[in-house]
Amino acid sequence: MKAKPKILHFLVLVLLILLAACQQDPQDITLDTDIGKTNLSFPNSVLILYTDSSPSFLRAQSASSAKYLMPGVLPERMKESDHEGDHDEPIINTAAIRTQAITYTDISKTYATFIANLARRYEGINVVMQPVSSYQAGQATEYLRTFYMGSTYGDPVPPALIADVTAGAPVTWINYQVWNLDLASLGLSYKQIIPAYTQPLYTTTYNQVDYRGYTFKKYQAPMEIIEVSADRPDVVVHASAKNPAGQTIPYAVQSGNFWYFADLPFAYMHETDRYLIFADLMGPMLGHQETCAPQAVARMEDLNPSNTSAELKRMIDSLNKLRIPFAATVIPYYYNNNTNVTLRWSDNLTALRQVLRIPGLRAGGSLFQHGLTHQYKDLKNRDGETGLDWEFWDANINGPIAGLTVNEAITRITEGKAILQSFGMNPVGWTTPHYAFEPSFGSAINGVFNRSFERRLYQQGDLVAGQFFPYPVKDAYGSLMVPENGGSIQPNYLVSDVLEAARANRVLRCPWFGLFFHPYILDPQYDGANAVSVAQFEAMLTEIKNMGYTFVEPSKVTLAK
Repeated sequence: MKAKPKILHFLVLVLLILLAACQQDPQDITLDTDIGKTNLSFPNSVLILYTDSSPSFLRAQSASSAKYLMPGVLPERMKESDHEGDHDEPIINTAAIRTQAITYTDISKTYATFIANLARRYEGINVVMQPVSSYQAGQATEYLRTFYMGSTYGDPVPPALIADVTAGAPVTWINYQVWNLDLASLGLSYKQIIPAYTQPLYTTTYNQVDYRGYTFKKYQAPMEIIEVSADRPDVVVHASAKNPAGQTIPYAVQSGNFWYFADLPFAYMHETDRYLIFADLMGPMLGHQETCAPQAVARMEDLNPSNTSAELKRMIDSLNKLRIPFAATVIPYYYNNNTNVTLRWSDNLTALRQVLRIPGLRAGGSLFQHGLTHQYKDLKNRDGETGLDWEFWDANINGPIAGLTVNEAITRITEGKAILQSFGMNPVGWTTPHYAFEPSFGSAINGVFNRSFERRLYQQGDLVAGQFFPYPVKDAYGSLMVPENGGSIQPNYLVSDVLEAARANRVLRCPWFGLFFHPYILDPQYDGANAVSVAQFEAMLTEIKNMGYTFVEPSKVTLAK
């Protein structure tokens, strides 16, 4: 019996809050304070300021009806079961997702968390997050860099922060409220907010961003961008937004210690999104100008006792032939609560022998644990079968599993680890089934495995949102995150899409590319839209190598120095 293997192609969506832009241009703020630069008190720390008030014209909406969807997932098809007919994957969509009331502060703190994760790409970086309303004069002069997250239109900006920017403090400003600054002193000027809130405007607005020779895309409408102009020759335009008519405006600009990004880079992130530009420029913003050789990491997904030895051998042989080091996510045992069938590795020794062939596995270098059963007990979540279901998240309500405590979750993880070890498989890291767990479990999971190869969910208040990483980071839970930024071959995300993501990441200063693949896609009997031949699979990996990427062992990935 074979499970219907499948993983979410977790296109990470951070739902954009539609804030109505005021029709009048913002008024300038008069500065009456002058603060000079001081020596850094926290040279290895960054300060992230999030907005924490609701402007009066938004307050009524925020209090009464501001309900927003939690992050959703893309519909995709999964492999047909050997014992059932064709089966479409259940779709989590706007009709099925549970909505929650969230605040504008939740949104801003979530984006601040994303910035913090990216900043921790470097060893020894510490992060301080605080509401902008508590900003004290001179703070920005004490940190390696201060980030202002302008996610709420009209949020008050402390005059002390404006004065520190004018005085030359190292500050990165994102989106709104830039018009409050003394832009003339920075060689910049504010022009307008350019909205695109209606269907006709979606295709005519500034929906692409040029950076280092590649055109990145803004994924989803409605869109909005802020136009500023660079008025001095010493102002550097690192990236330019453009519309279909070929008109361009600055997107990422630098004036001395001051950087500005003209929208919210974290809204509607995807694999070829302008989010990658912000992530890449984190290095220069923190004083790192170096470039690096491109590296790639790969993993073979959803290995479990229901796999046939033939399908495992087929993919392992291809990877070994190309001399590609790779990780394997292994599920300790298979369970189907529809038929009450349990399969352990001792029930399928021929498949186990194939798993143990994976280079470095016996030495503990290639195995990432993938849950206990990749489903949860007798819950139809939504199929009840290993490889299909969520284990630490209820897909029926798009929320935590009722009654699942952190202690039970950790017990499941440690039980699975012991099972794998009993069969000669020693996991060195963790990959969450379908990338979803109750966010409060994150630190505890890190206590079992401090290395993860996945994308992740984070929570601020009632908002749960996801992030992927284009390079290794130490995330908010303390885990070293091996980047998975390329997805996998799915019916709606094919080989061409994987390769395009590799090209997009290739232009970054220190490119990383992480992808994964299921053994079933190479099965000659599989005829899904994402079926590929061994030759096509090997050609894809060879093309990634030809782009200049070198595949490295995921268990040896480290943070940048």
